[in-house]
Amino acid sequence: MQQLITVTEAEQIIQSHLLPISRTEAVSLTEAGGRYLKQAIRADRPLPPFDRVMMDGIAIRHSAHQLGKRHFSIAATQAAGDTPVKLTDKVTCIEVMTGGVLPEGCDCVIPVEEITVSQNEATVRVGYSPLKGQHIHRRGSDTAEGAILVETGQCLQSPELTIAASCGVTEPTVAALPNITLISTGDELVAPEQIPGPHQIRRSHATALRCSIAAEKLGHVSEQHLADDPAQLETALKAALKTSDLLVLTGGVSRGKYDFVAPVLQQLLGKPKFHGIAQRPGKPMAFWAAPHHPPVFALPGNPVSVMACAARYLFPALRQILGGSSSHVDSLPTHGTFNCPPQFTGLIPCRLLNGTLELVPPSNSGNFLSMAGTHGIAEVPGKLTRTNLENHLTRFYPWG
Repeated sequence: MQQLITVTEAEQIIQSHLLPISRTEAVSLTEAGGRYLKQAIRADRPLPPFDRVMMDGIAIRHSAHQLGKRHFSIAATQAAGDTPVKLTDKVTCIEVMTGGVLPEGCDCVIPVEEITVSQNEATVRVGYSPLKGQHIHRRGSDTAEGAILVETGQCLQSPELTIAASCGVTEPTVAALPNITLISTGDELVAPEQIPGPHQIRRSHATALRCSIAAEKLGHVSEQHLADDPAQLETALKAALKTSDLLVLTGGVSRGKYDFVAPVLQQLLGKPKFHGIAQRPGKPMAFWAAPHHPPVFALPGNPVSVMACAARYLFPALRQILGGSSSHVDSLPTHGTFNCPPQFTGLIPCRLLNGTLELVPPSNSGNFLSMAGTHGIAEVPGKLTRTNLENHLTRFYPWG
């Protein structure tokens, strides 16, 4: 490993070597949630497209009430979706419904709570003083035709999808999902469906990574497991480097006799941009970025290390290449204690409860059982090790 760098330095190096996904595809609105927009959504007409009634009640000419009139015969009813009717005189009113077009000739809406209706006549409550223009959502007051409503690079969630639908954008253009090759290594690992021998364990972190990436719509994952064999690893990496947008390896990146990932990758891509971060867990993590090759994230093999490094670096990187910029990270008040070398940064599993983080430190980086019910990691300075934290603000990175 190289000299250890800080988590901030590792983040900056990764961010500086990521290129946005250039491929795009059109998807239906029903499939667009969580995808990253690659077109600006513009208003196809002024919004609202007409003077819109904002309250159930009656529409009048305001000047009539100013002259003292309180009783109005109901000349017609204007429901939402009806073509607009016209008020022909000051002595009558139009019954209106929320969302409907303001009748022609009206400039004031009086809410139903302020009137009584009897024998087709509406009477305005004594003492109530309506204002001209009240409860009317004027045409174009929200936006003009052609205005950009959603910028490119935005992750499409329900508010953005609502806007897209309102503008008739039924198949938005989004960033194509990157092709991710996930390679796990280790002779001790067998598939989850297999019965392990007494000297083996089932591999689990590949499942966790696949689930997180799929749930957040961050990429298409192809997975393979390799034995601790440098020739086999070299063959697989050469193929993956040609077909992938990004590679993720787990295990084989430390200094052990059978840790072949770093030597083989260095043979293929040259020296890593970094190999070793002053963090716990996940110190041996490495990152490669070579011209004309996809970026490579080499994560340690222990399950807690894999998930901590993925939350801190991999998932933000995928969002960056999809959205074109780094994503915002929340800082939240944190409670609890943890153990970490003071010169390191702790990446501590935590629960998010009512806007605060509760630290759930595992006993070691192989004890993934304690992660059940957690929501991500808190990035805590090592100088706070063994301190009882009370509302200390820390950065939060979710599991995906």
